[in-house]
Amino acid sequence: MKKAGSSKVFRYLIPLALVTLLVSVFMPSSPVLAAPVITLTPASGPTGISVSVSGTVFDSYIGDNIHIFFDDAEISNSPFIVPDNGSFSVSFTVPAGTTPGQHGVEVRSETTSTSMLATSYFTVEATTLVLNAYEGNVGASVNITGVGFYASRPVTLYYTNLSQNQIGTETASPAGKFVRQFTIPAGPAGFHDISATNDYGNSAEIQFKVVPELILGLSSAAAGDVINASGTGFASQSAVTIIFGSTAVTIAQADYFGSFEIDFYVPPVKPMTYDVRAQDNFGNIDVIQFTVTAGANLSESIGTTGSELTVNGSGFIAGHTITVYYDDVPITTTVADNNGDFTATFTVPPGGGSHVITVSDGTNTRNYNFSLERDPPTVPVLSLPIDESMTKAEAFFDWEDVVDPSLPVTYNLEIASDINFASVILYKTGIEISQYLLAESEILSASFKDSPYFWRVKSVDGAGNESEYSEHWVFYISVPSSPSLFLPAADTQVEYPIRFSWESSASLSPPIAYTLQMAASPDFTAPLLSKTGLSATEYLITEEEDLQLETDITYYWRVKAIDNASNSGEWSAVGSFVFTSSGGFPIWATVILIVIAFIIAVLLAFRAGRRTAYH
Repeated sequence: MKKAGSSKVFRYLIPLALVTLLVSVFMPSSPVLAAPVITLTPASGPTGISVSVSGTVFDSYIGDNIHIFFDDAEISNSPFIVPDNGSFSVSFTVPAGTTPGQHGVEVRSETTSTSMLATSYFTVEATTLVLNAYEGNVGASVNITGVGFYASRPVTLYYTNLSQNQIGTETASPAGKFVRQFTIPAGPAGFHDISATNDYGNSAEIQFKVVPELILGLSSAAAGDVINASGTGFASQSAVTIIFGSTAVTIAQADYFGSFEIDFYVPPVKPMTYDVRAQDNFGNIDVIQFTVTAGANLSESIGTTGSELTVNGSGFIAGHTITVYYDDVPITTTVADNNGDFTATFTVPPGGGSHVITVSDGTNTRNYNFSLERDPPTVPVLSLPIDESMTKAEAFFDWEDVVDPSLPVTYNLEIASDINFASVILYKTGIEISQYLLAESEILSASFKDSPYFWRVKSVDGAGNESEYSEHWVFYISVPSSPSLFLPAADTQVEYPIRFSWESSASLSPPIAYTLQMAASPDFTAPLLSKTGLSATEYLITEEEDLQLETDITYYWRVKAIDNASNSGEWSAVGSFVFTSSGGFPIWATVILIVIAFIIAVLLAFRAGRRTAYH
């Protein structure tokens, strides 16, 4: 019986299993859902940075309100409804004052912590400063990099240099970073704080060490040369000793910021390389190398032309010829002795300003600056022509000698037609004596009271120094006087030959030439005769000139004088005469007949007198 029952049960189980299998295949099954996830972008940064929260697999909460918290504070964009796709993205700003380190970001279905749906973490960066160099000299260029400062906001930087000095302001990037380059200011040796701060509670500090530095104006020079030494980064207000090789050459006093400047002479040592050391009383020290070369010194660095200048040298090649140049022109030579020393002397030539004295033995060459004195010579005192005087066209100018240590002294003469010397007529430079006579090509035209000439003089010494101009004086160029007429006398009757004569003209610029004019009218609009360049004070007109004069007509004549400078005087007064004709009988024949008659009369009278005496 049991066996049969078991078989019956088994017979029903097999179909049931098949049905169940088919149902499981064709009936849909409920899905197994994954847990919600949030991602932060970025996952770290400074305060003030914007963080994006991206949520996925929130399908089970579609249409539901969810809340997002940063630490225990709900962000401004929360709560919100999960969209139909089960994903979302919202952002928030990391608040100021958030401490560096890891902070949680939580998604909750309710505001209580027990309903948390997803969690992630954001790391707030600490504010730090980084330097590309942590020690150096004053004047060094340093880059400061800041990290972890409030995003996109200004950051002010300071350098503590005995007092806090502001470096400047930089704006942090959206990632909270900035870079600032600045120059280390003057300050004493040691550590100096560099700080950065903003208005959002961020600050950071770092230190920079200032180390001492010695600076020499030259890297090489000769014994006896002057060297400028300066230093920075020494102890504040400390005494700094300059040691050349093993010789202390000078002591400088550092200022409040540990800086100094001083000159010293290169000590009398052999040409080679030496250590030059600067050290203060607090152990701050800097050493640089300096090369002593062959060199010389001048007996004076500022002198006068014509004076003796001595050059003393040492360290040159023994037995070699030493050539001394004055502005690249050889001026003297000598020979170095067995120790390489020499002495050379020469006379300073004319030429103002600064000059270069070069000393060379063919291998060693040294240059030195030499300047001529810059004191101007005295102002000349004028002598001739006397102020407001009349003078000749070839004028003579004279003034007092100027004495100056820089010889030779020369003069510049200036003549103008206006008191401001804007219209210069003559400008002569380099006049070697204190007088000048105008050349024939420089003679001046006549001038009158309303248009005088002005003259002045300045002196120039051998060093090129110029005095001020002297006072200006006024002078005039004379013209020949107007001649007085002699013959023909006014309104007399004349016939050929017609003789004109006049008085000599006075002039300061001889010789004098005369111009004679004769016309039929007193205005001389159409002269019948015009004779120029007459050297004599008379002129004879003969019939051969064929002037076609009419008888019993009044004619007019005048004369003027012209001097050697072509300056023309005034016309004389107008003379007049009446021309008559002798009817063809020459005047000379009439004169001869009169003379013959006179002689006959005298003879007859003489004869009659003898007869009377005889009887």
